[in-house]
Amino acid sequence: MSKKIVALFAIFAFLAVIGGAVVKAEDAKSWTGEVIDVACNSAKGAHGATHGECGAACIKNGLPVGLLVGDTTYLLVSSDHKPLNATLADHVGHTITVNGEKFESKGANVIVVKDWKMAS
Repeated sequence: MSKKIVALFAIFAFLAVIGGAVVKAEDAKSWTGEVIDVACNSAKGAHGATHGECGAACIKNGLPVGLLVGDTTYLLVSSDHKPLNATLADHVGHTITVNGEKFESKGANVIVVKDWKMAS
């Protein structure tokens, strides 16, 4: 794993942890987008079905899972404080709808996911 990807992961993890202190929250709602490996998407723009296998491997190995909605990347965390990696890794490149609450802090976009489903 490259140092750039590890550093990127560390930054997202740090922002997710401290983000609770200074955040702007929106009311609970839904977002539909593509499940992505945040590290590869941020570093290389990788997404889509052609990145599914690689993205799934990265997420299964602990890199952050996210949702790409248009040009905006959201880091996904569960409302029960457990990683969503195992649940969403095999859905990289697929379109899903998540329900939850969005927070923004210092340029990071985080959705606390209450539930999700495959988009219809």
